[in-house]
Amino acid sequence: MKAASALVLVFLLVSVAAMTIEKRLKKFFPPVCKKANGTNWYKVGSYCVKYFKGPVEFGTAETNCAKDAPGGHLASVHSVQANDDFHNIIMKYSPNNPRTWIGGLEIPSTKTYIWTDASPWNYQAWESGEPGSWFWKSEHCVEMDYNVNKKWYDSACNTKLGYMCAYKLQAATEGGGQE
Repeated sequence: MKAASALVLVFLLVSVAAMTIEKRLKKFFPPVCKKANGTNWYKVGSYCVKYFKGPVEFGTAETNCAKDAPGGHLASVHSVQANDDFHNIIMKYSPNNPRTWIGGLEIPSTKTYIWTDASPWNYQAWESGEPGSWFWKSEHCVEMDYNVNKKWYDSACNTKLGYMCAYKLQAATEGGGQE
């Protein structure tokens, strides 16, 4: 009888420890986007986002995002938290090849960056020395995580990478309501 009680106690302790670990991991990973049509979409701020392995060029990635979701574009990043969430999603689905297109695009004539979804450019996480267009004149598109450090690089748009798509939650609901 003592052995059975001890076994039950051990089982309970292991179960509690597993639930605690799961809760801690959820703090570092965005929740599933419930309004998404399909699987592996996550809620990051007011967007549903999904990683696609590719590899495809920047323009193809943007086109694919528009096909895969209502109002879809390559993902725009507006905060440290969103940058961290994107990194966690990328590392879940492509830990060995984390180079990923996000929706940043340089307007060469003005040397300014815009997001393909037309949202404001109000956050950036460039790697030291980036953007480096002064040296490589053909680098006009933004990729994330070249060195698995949550930083961005400007790259040639014809480079083939994985990509992160996003759409605003209200674009997926008729009434414009959010989750």
